[in-house]
Amino acid sequence: MGLAPLIGGGIGFVLGTVGYASWRWVHPVRLPWPEKVEGEGVAFPSLDGTILRGLWMGQGQGPTLLLCHGYYRSLTEPYHLGIALHRQGYRVFLFDFRACGESKGYFSTLGAREVLDVLAATREAIRRGGGPVAVLGISMGAAAAIMAAAREPRIRAVVADSAYADLAGLLAYRVQKGVPVPLLRPLARASIRLGEIFAAFRATEVRPVDYLAHISPRAIFLIYGERDSYISSEQREEMIQKAQNPKELWIAPGSDHAMARLDHPQEYLERVLSFLGRWLTP
Repeated sequence: MGLAPLIGGGIGFVLGTVGYASWRWVHPVRLPWPEKVEGEGVAFPSLDGTILRGLWMGQGQGPTLLLCHGYYRSLTEPYHLGIALHRQGYRVFLFDFRACGESKGYFSTLGAREVLDVLAATREAIRRGGGPVAVLGISMGAAAAIMAAAREPRIRAVVADSAYADLAGLLAYRVQKGVPVPLLRPLARASIRLGEIFAAFRATEVRPVDYLAHISPRAIFLIYGERDSYISSEQREEMIQKAQNPKELWIAPGSDHAMARLDHPQEYLERVLSFLGRWLTP
């Protein structure tokens, strides 16, 4: 056997791996809802017409909270937090982003079009429960919440748990940290670019840090894990510095990315409730 078939097979394997990785990072595996859920199942269109699914916990007289899950997740991620907040008297609306959970859509864009989903969910929450409304987002959900709040003045407060400053910088950091062999990093970058082509967006479009100043004079609560392995300390500090007053900050001791609510459940709930009590008033 000559070398040509081996070389060709190796090239084919590499290209196949790059293609699969690029497809998978913008086409998440869908996570199902719990078998039994509290609340009313609802469907509503995003601003571009994509049909989204959610849960409305509308009993109660308190303000309305919109909860936004992270990348490769579904509304099951903040579901138990939503129940806890609902039991404190808040009306709670959870939903699946496009291409996640039970919502329609084929591609995740890590914030580029998810901001349309947050805006649509905000309007649906106001239609059902009236105002005022606050948004709590986790990771990608936090990034989308920040960008949506800058455009939607009816969002009165934002809780941003583990929001990245800019997606392109995050991806570059993940390649540098997550691909230990330098020779393989160009392949990782190629898979990222091909994924952008599949999903028709650019990571450079997703820069929540540029929207922070437009949230003020409304309040924002930034939450980060002390040991976040996904977001660089530089991105975290940039977000903290660019956020305008009124702002609050909690660095959760010992927590990794988006894990504060699981590592410190009672303190997390108390801090969120305290923030909302100060800034989300009828």
